[in-house]
Amino acid sequence: MYKAFIYILVLSVLAFVIWGSFFWIQLKIALSLIVLTSLPIIRKKLYNDEALFRKGKAALYASLSLTAFGLLMIMGSTLLDEGMDFSALLLTVFYFIVFLFGSVVYGIPVSSFSDLVTSRTTRYRLPLAFLIHVGFGLLSYLFLGPVMYFAVIVAVIFFVFDEILRKKVSV
Repeated sequence: MYKAFIYILVLSVLAFVIWGSFFWIQLKIALSLIVLTSLPIIRKKLYNDEALFRKGKAALYASLSLTAFGLLMIMGSTLLDEGMDFSALLLTVFYFIVFLFGSVVYGIPVSSFSDLVTSRTTRYRLPLAFLIHVGFGLLSYLFLGPVMYFAVIVAVIFFVFDEILRKKVSV
């Protein structure tokens, strides 16, 4: 009884903060859906420790790989211009934080949902999981606008790393 009261209290406060804010309606809906994944009934079906750890590693690897790509582009432009641009390095660190935040807050619940949907599918599990990842990346257009292309790229890379880590665990 005590746990149920705490969950109701916390979810009520989160709902008030989300819906009482000045965010766009699309962002309010997305944040509300993410908060709903913390309900015990939903959390039990979506998350287990092994899968959550694997998805956390996939989120970190996806963010690091995109950041490494950005750093390579900065290093290439530095070699051509013969000067170091520290603002570009700070921007790359900012991108890493944004990619990691998006992967953890949006990517892990979507990937867990994908695992739940494709758990009984054997033949077309990989293409269906890929479509779910890319579909939710495209759905982020509602609250990211044209920046959603980054979300789609992160979703694809997150999917690839998650599948590689899944194969490693099952072998």
